[in-house]
Amino acid sequence: MKLAFILGRYSVGSRPLNFNILWQDARGLTGTELGIVMNAQEMVKLGHDVSLFTVFAGEKPVEWNGVKLFTLEQTQVIDETFDAVVSYNEPDVFRGMCRKPLKVVCQMLNDFHYCQPGFDELVDIYTSPSLMHMKYVQSLTPIPEKWKVVPLGCDLSWYSDSRVPGRVIWASSADRGLHLVLQEWSKIKAAVPEAHLKMFYNFNFGDLTKYEPNDKLLTTDNNAYHPVIVEMGNRIRYVKAATEKLKHLGVEMVGSVSRERMQKEMSEAMVLAYPVSTVNFTEGFSVTTMEACASNTIPVLCGCDAIKSIYGKVAPMIEAPAKDHMKEFVQLVVKSLTDEEFQKKTIQKCKAFAAEYSWHNVTMQLEKIIKEAIKHE
Repeated sequence: MKLAFILGRYSVGSRPLNFNILWQDARGLTGTELGIVMNAQEMVKLGHDVSLFTVFAGEKPVEWNGVKLFTLEQTQVIDETFDAVVSYNEPDVFRGMCRKPLKVVCQMLNDFHYCQPGFDELVDIYTSPSLMHMKYVQSLTPIPEKWKVVPLGCDLSWYSDSRVPGRVIWASSADRGLHLVLQEWSKIKAAVPEAHLKMFYNFNFGDLTKYEPNDKLLTTDNNAYHPVIVEMGNRIRYVKAATEKLKHLGVEMVGSVSRERMQKEMSEAMVLAYPVSTVNFTEGFSVTTMEACASNTIPVLCGCDAIKSIYGKVAPMIEAPAKDHMKEFVQLVVKSLTDEEFQKKTIQKCKAFAAEYSWHNVTMQLEKIIKEAIKHE
């Protein structure tokens, strides 16, 4: 098949991709970005003609690992010779495009508020990374039958067993429960003196810290409190203050790092401390958690959003909401750091589970959906 993948401006934001140093760039990659480049690369390995259209940093190479590279301004080259066009999160990129190719949206976000009216008319198939995520977002489109599940993936070969005693990591957006990890860190440190915490992510807090609990923020009625934004502001202020105060207890905010560096850090970590606590439905899959499963890092989780439905049978987990179960969370982190038999059994389960989600396997699922849809057109 001749396929086009599109990662648009909304998804990339102000951080374009540099394919000359994609794995070495300290910018790192989000789960969505990793998903599109790995799906495109795996489609090449499956024998397909693959083009990727996105926003580039640095000099744009002609191709990357067999994937032909184009700017978003070059989407006019997508003509009737293409079998399918796959856009991540952005159906509006299909406007004005040649009608013949199948139009697929791999939806990783949790709503469509950023789309123009009539976006659904442009889409033949949506995919979602999990069943629970699909159930949450498919009601936002008029034809729920358009939806399929295609998970995100991992690669076990990226990691080595280089675990550092006491190493705990955080590797997600700070507003998803990092404040709870920091709140309980002194207890973990007291139980495991060698414990230390390294926090990875693009911690660009923007204007969030300026929103105070009594602020009136502009919403649709122009005079209402916006509890989600206020709560995010509360959490970020706490994270910034607690990180500074806990430095002497081995807490380090590293920030964004390259994919190569993240593979090394995952290989060295013993625990991913992730008491998922979101301000609205956010975690529809969690590539970070899947990579922990693949890398000998024990993910200690809260069963919030889609997390329990995906990882509930393999990962140590507390019930949601996390704030009501942090005593159990601390106990699970301590056990994962100190109990060798528990470590061995949990890692075995997690790695066997992650093997089912190889990028090759999940890309074959997407390939099958596209082929069947084209066949029945």
